Amino acid sequence: MARSQRQRWFEGFIEAAVSRPWQVLLLFVVLTAGGMALASRLEFRGSFVELLPQGSREVQDLTRVSEKAGGDGYLVLVARGDTLARLESFAGELQTRLEAMPEVRYVEHRYDVGFFRQNALLLLPVEQLAALRQDVAARVQYERQRANPFFIDLGGTPEPPDFEAIAKKYAPDAPMRETLASKDGTEVYLMIKPSGTAGDLDFARRFVDMAMGTGQALAAERYPGVTLQATGNFQGRIEEDAVMRGDLSRAGMLSALIAVGLILLATRRISALAVVGIPVMVGVVLTFAFAQLAIGHLNVVTGFLVAILIGLGIEYGVHLCMRYWEERRTRPAREAIATAVRGTFGGAMTSAVTNAAAFFVLLLAQFHAFNQFGLLAGLGVLLAVLAAYALGPSLLAIAERLRPARADTAPVKDDAPEVRPEREWRRWPTGVIVALALAVVGFAAFSVTVAPKLGFETDMRKLKGESPASRLDDHVTEQLGQPLNPAIFLVDDVAQAAQVEAVIAEVMQRHGADSALLGSASLNDLLPKDLERREVELAGLRELFQKLDGMAPELIEDAQFQEFRRMVDAKPYGLDALPREVRRRFEATDGQGTFLLLFPSVSNSDTEELRRWAAQIDEVVEGVKARDIDLAVLDSNRIAARIFALVSSDGPLILWSAAAVVFAVILVSLRSLKRALLVTGPLFLGMTCLAGGMYLFDVQLNFINAVVLPNLLAIAVDNSVHLFHRYEEEGPGSLGKVVRHTGLAAVVATLSNAAGYGALLVANHQGLRSIGQIALLGVMCTFLGTTVFFPALLALLERWKGRENVVAGKEAVVQSLELGDSGADRAPPGERKSA
Repeated sequence: MARSQRQRWFEGFIEAAVSRPWQVLLLFVVLTAGGMALASRLEFRGSFVELLPQGSREVQDLTRVSEKAGGDGYLVLVARGDTLARLESFAGELQTRLEAMPEVRYVEHRYDVGFFRQNALLLLPVEQLAALRQDVAARVQYERQRANPFFIDLGGTPEPPDFEAIAKKYAPDAPMRETLASKDGTEVYLMIKPSGTAGDLDFARRFVDMAMGTGQALAAERYPGVTLQATGNFQGRIEEDAVMRGDLSRAGMLSALIAVGLILLATRRISALAVVGIPVMVGVVLTFAFAQLAIGHLNVVTGFLVAILIGLGIEYGVHLCMRYWEERRTRPAREAIATAVRGTFGGAMTSAVTNAAAFFVLLLAQFHAFNQFGLLAGLGVLLAVLAAYALGPSLLAIAERLRPARADTAPVKDDAPEVRPEREWRRWPTGVIVALALAVVGFAAFSVTVAPKLGFETDMRKLKGESPASRLDDHVTEQLGQPLNPAIFLVDDVAQAAQVEAVIAEVMQRHGADSALLGSASLNDLLPKDLERREVELAGLRELFQKLDGMAPELIEDAQFQEFRRMVDAKPYGLDALPREVRRRFEATDGQGTFLLLFPSVSNSDTEELRRWAAQIDEVVEGVKARDIDLAVLDSNRIAARIFALVSSDGPLILWSAAAVVFAVILVSLRSLKRALLVTGPLFLGMTCLAGGMYLFDVQLNFINAVVLPNLLAIAVDNSVHLFHRYEEEGPGSLGKVVRHTGLAAVVATLSNAAGYGALLVANHQGLRSIGQIALLGVMCTFLGTTVFFPALLALLERWKGRENVVAGKEAVVQSLELGDSGADRAPPGERKSA
């Protein structure tokens, strides 16, 4: 009863779509217009921070520290094109103009190094200060001996170092260079601290434009030879976002153009563009309207869904159209539409549900970006198939009204004998079919042997690609001798910062040569410590200098000696005495909290080193937590390492879960374990071939393209499903016809899927390009399993069954003849002849 009710509903839907096609089209136009209004508000966020849940500890720390620090990095302006003196003058004037603007918190380019030179002995470790006193005592003793007229130098005692040598030996370097400039003096750097974050791209663009515009205006007014370039976190984020937006836009357009070409090539009908293309557009628009409502933005992983959904979506329309025009050769339009829908709907729904299920498996992932991708892609596939079959029949009916494909003939009577067209294909030799099947199996075996040799791309620079900002960033880092973006720790005060530094020292000592921590910097490094012991040593130095008074007037008048003596007479100072441009780097904007900077000793692009860096930061965090200190960490490299860890742990689970879900959906659809294995076996064989393809073309997995793997299972199974459904519909002996018609549609669908992903090969962003590479390989390899090996397997099974039937038939004939002979022998003589 339920089955007949569904059948009546199905027939009623087809009747409505064919009878009132313009009304159906108008309904979808209104629906799509509303979806476009929502989708137009969807924004793209290229930051890797968007790939983690907002509630994760790393993102919470980043938000908290960014608010306190007034931003998450610097904009670095590089000024060149004039003498060092004029460049420094230009930087000073530009600093004054920029710091007057509300978007700028402060600008660094020059430091009061004289303050730290004067107080150098207050910052020298006490152990070195004691060694300094011994060297000074030896020099004072030497000077006193030389001042004694009765002293005779017999040459047995070596001369101790003079005060200039002592000053060079013990005077510590200033915590920063006096001017941020290149080693050869041809460039001056301004490090601009903004009041916003680089993740807010609207602010970042305004901020960079404002800073560059102000600098260029000043150069035009007073320094005509000076040119400016920008780098740092803000400029890098803007360039990466622009590259990705351009890549995604080009990939979407290219995917659409390739899809148009494939549709025209396969169908040779302009009307097919509307029948296939309009439902795809409806599905994509509605998917992104949902994304706006549910998520509000796209990220680096979900951003390429347009190209993918175009490639996946046209498959359903292609199968429907090609089946329709096949039926239209012998049937009236209305009957051809009904037959095409009935003949392809089951396979389309099975493949769409399989696709969606494989995508929805990504909801199990810990990686937030995979969750969003799986949700949107799964929903997009379902919307695409529903749009294709809700709108496609009406579009076919409209196309027939505007330009009939052929004049409708009278319907064939039910009792008329069915006329079967003669086969137009030739039977392939069994040996050729066996060779094709064995070739695919052989390549799969090769893939198994090379799979352990495949690697995981660990270089972030290769994923992002080169950009002017990244190259300039490397140059400035090399010139200054330290990274521009260290990790930032937030604590309540300098006393807690001192405890954090102690924990960092313990972690560095524990790991020794394997330490990923280069060193730290905080206000504690700029304040005198251990004052009691230090005062003992300084008092001893002052006493030694007093002994020289009146003995060596030429030495006392020496400028180097006088400076050294002023250093000894320096008095301890507190935070308020520190130069403002140094203090503000470590102070929170609201005055509540202080920062500690931690510099890495490893590359920030290699994920293996990033993983080590993040693990050792976690050790520091645990050690600090054990001391009951509330610590927050801002570090983009730590976030990147967290992403890699999530992808590594999610990958195997997601892939195996996707395989299980695909098999389960096919099993439910076909209601037979044997048939489910027959359909999915070639799919898994094709997926195995992917390892060999990656090995031959030197393609590696990374955290961006790994999301494609579960999708490949669902994409590839479509071909097997459609071929098997058509083969069951046509019956034994129809394999040639199935391959010719449905197989051609499968080829077009495969090429459309490949176009959706392959369009990303034009991307400049290496991570997006890697998606196109691995997806293109995957589509081609799974095509070998589902559209080459699977038909070959069906042909071999059919021939094997045919041979069994022939043998069984022969045995039956022989048996019947034997029975006939024995009966004849027993028959009466009159009946033996007739028998």
